[in-house]
Formats: sequence, C-alpha cells, structure tokens
Amino acid sequence: MKVSVSFQKCSEQNSLLILSLGKAGEDRMDELIAALSKHKEILTLLELAKSVEVKDTYILGPLLVLERLFEKSGINAILKSITAKHPKLEFDLRGLVFTLVAARFVRPGSKLKVFEYWQKRFYPEMITQDIGLHQLYRTLDLLAAHKDEIEKALFWRDRDLLSPQVDVILYDLTTLRFESTRTDLGELRQFGYSKERRSDCTQVVLGLLVTPEGIPIGFEVYPGNTFEGKTIKDIVAKLREKFSIRRFIFVGDRGLFSKQNLTALRGENKVGEFIVGMKLAVFKKRHDEFYDIGRYQWINGDLAVYETKHEEDRCIITWSRSRAERDRKAREDVLDKIRKKLSKKKITAKEFVSNTTYQRYVVGLNDNKEFTLNEKAIAQDAMRDGYFGVVTDVTDMPAKEIVANYKTLWIVEDAFGEVKGTLRARPIFHWTDPRIVGHLTLCFIAYYCEALMTQALREKKLMLGSSAIDSDLIDPRPLTVVEAMRELQAFLPGVM
Repeated sequence: MKVSVSFQKCSEQNSLLILSLGKAGEDRMDELIAALSKHKEILTLLELAKSVEVKDTYILGPLLVLERLFEKSGINAILKSITAKHPKLEFDLRGLVFTLVAARFVRPGSKLKVFEYWQKRFYPEMITQDIGLHQLYRTLDLLAAHKDEIEKALFWRDRDLLSPQVDVILYDLTTLRFESTRTDLGELRQFGYSKERRSDCTQVVLGLLVTPEGIPIGFEVYPGNTFEGKTIKDIVAKLREKFSIRRFIFVGDRGLFSKQNLTALRGENKVGEFIVGMKLAVFKKRHDEFYDIGRYQWINGDLAVYETKHEEDRCIITWSRSRAERDRKAREDVLDKIRKKLSKKKITAKEFVSNTTYQRYVVGLNDNKEFTLNEKAIAQDAMRDGYFGVVTDVTDMPAKEIVANYKTLWIVEDAFGEVKGTLRARPIFHWTDPRIVGHLTLCFIAYYCEALMTQALREKKLMLGSSAIDSDLIDPRPLTVVEAMRELQAFLPGVM
C-alpha cells in the first residue's frame, strides 16, 4: 500500500500532500513507523502553526543587505569618526543615516514620512527607535557639514600606493527643480535653464563625478542659474585638492567644449588630462576635411576613425554606421512632425519658433508667407550623419581607446536616472542651502551603496532591476531578495 501524510483543507477529496513515504506492505510496518518518526518535526510544526498569531510585521531583508553594505563600504567607520567630532551629540548619527538611506531604498519620501511611518515599519533591532523629527533634520545638517570628508574617505576606501596610476573620471550635470518660486532663502535655489523644461520653477544644478565602473566619487551643487561650462574650473580644482589624484583623465560631453574650459582642464601643473566631446558643426571652415570619409581609417565594418589636430590638442573624429542610422531616424522623426504642421490649412510662424531644428528645416519664417521644407539644410545634415568628434590632450592612448572612454559617459546619465528615479532625489522638501546639500549627500550615500551592490552583481553576471534592494533581481530570471543575498555571499558574508 502507499502511505501519504496529508493536511486536510476542506474534505477528504480536497487535501494537500505534505510528504510521501513510498509503498509499504503489511510485513514492513516497522519500517513505516520508523520513517514516520523521522518526519515528526514537520507534523509538530503544523500543529504549532495553528496556534500562531501574527500581531506585527516588519521590513527586514533590505535592512540586512544595507547593514552589510554600510560595514563593507566603510560608511559605519566614517560616521563613527564624524560622531567623535561632536561629543555633545545626543543621538545615534549612524542609526539615523542608516534609517534614512533604508527609507530611500524601500520607498523614497520626505523625512516627515520616515518619522511618522517608516521607523515603525523597519525591524526594531536594526534601527534607532523613537527617532525625533528634529533629529532627522539635524542629521542632514551634519551630512552637509562633513560632505567633503565623507566623499574623500569613500574614495580612498580601497586605494593605496599600489592603485592604478591613471583614474578616468566621468563628469556631467543635471538640474533638480523645486515646486517653488522663492529665491530669497539661500544662494542655491535660482531660476535657470532647466533640463526638465520647467522654467517656471527654481532649481539647483547638480554636478556628478563617477568612475567608469559606475562608482560615484563626489558631487557639487551649484546655483540654479549656473551655466554648466562655468563649473569646470571649480570641479577640477576640487578634484585635485580633495582627492589628491596622481593623474586623472576628465571625460565630459560637448556642452563643456570651450577654449576656457580646456584651459581650466589643463591647469598650471598639468595634473589632469581631458577627453571632451567636440562640436563639429561650429568648425565650418573644416567641414570639407571632417566630413570626407576618404580620410578615415576603417577599424571594422561599422567604425572608421580620422585623427588630426585642434590647436595644440588631438582631434579624433569617428564615423559609425549605426550612429548614422540613429541620426537619420532622429531627423526623419522631426521632419514628420514638421510635415504634419505644414499640412494644416491655417498655420503661422509661431508653430515653429519653439524649436531651433524646426526653424532650420523650414523656409519662409522671416516673411511669414508660404512655409516649405528647407531641402538644402536637410541634405547638408544628411551628409553629416554618423560623424562624431572628441578633443583630448592624452598622448599615450590610442584613438580607439580614447573614443571608448568617451562613450562611457552614458554611465553618468544612468547614475542620474537612478538618483532622480529609483532613489527619488526630488521632490526636495527643504528650503535652506545646508539642508539641500545634506539631502543630496544622503542620496549620494544611498547611490554609493547601490553602485557597490550593482558592481558585485555584475561580477556574477546578474543585473539590478528597477529598484535598488527590495525589488526582484534579473538574471534574466527573477530573483527574490533572499536569493539575491545568497548570490552576494562573497560580497556580503554573514548576511545569510
């Protein structure tokens, strides 16, 4: 006969099979009893489960991972050092920073939300309990005051005299807006050019420094009306002073291309070098040279390279078949929109003034008469599809490697996406400059932890999904948090 142990749900016909002991004849009952005794713990647990009452539930898994990240990254030691400099501090700085960072991972929101809700939802033994709202704000003040110290300590975490002689550092800027028009509470909140196209709101400019591995090394906050090119001199000076890098290569996009910026990057002592995107369109006298594919050397079937000089620097221009297709498609998308506007019976010049590309591709805007497509301009732009250039003063690196380093700038864009998206750096519920800087320092620490976790997962050929810790992980099959922590054993020993 076949013996099974079942948990009855509703009737004999509706049962859940817990375990099977196989088949046993009447002459083997002793063996059956022995087999049952091996599984008595399961039956005992099932009986005990009937009397279990769940009164409270807490978030624990993400906190376990984050706790290990704080220890592994050195954040605990840094916060301990800061606490020692404030002997009269009456709260647990490390505990409050941990709670605030955990809240940004689980469900980003205001400090008031952490005070009212999240400190009650996190596992009590993992966080500082009975947190006061004023203590959370005071934590931001301390983070702002010690921002440079935190960045410097994190940068040198795994570095020593044996570290690589050259550091490639990626730099880009974005804007963070406020739901406010007040500019009288500090120097940072100002009106300016908004990358979110919200000129009706005040904003700050955020400059982020990231390694090609995606690890953030620092950031700076500038007034919202700061032109991005003017941040170069400041950011380079801070790189030299704060991090004492022996030699670094600064990588920036075309928005930073100017004679003044290149001079600032060279510096008096020639400590740093640069790779900066080049605006080919402004060099009209050299278009016949730049856009002559016959001058180019083919690297493979998709990529060709031409190297020349721009004043005293190397000028490297590439043509890519895939980039040419993207440029063509982007232009056709714009032309389709223009054709749709031109098909209207009644149309005025106002239909095109909001976009400079529209103005370039439409004839007749000045006299406001008959509007037609500018076929000459369209043909000129089509001839430039696929071309892209960089200027650099790096002399000991082949052209292909120079271009490859420039293309890693997408990593900074990805970092902005995480800081503004997953970690929700905005909306910013703070008014004064120190609180704004403190809030962004908190977001920086949170992103630093996420970047370390992403790096560890990437080494195992896994990828983080849309959320930092508490969402599924993709490999491409979904992984639960528990499975993810098991995969991170080499990086997070002791978690599981």
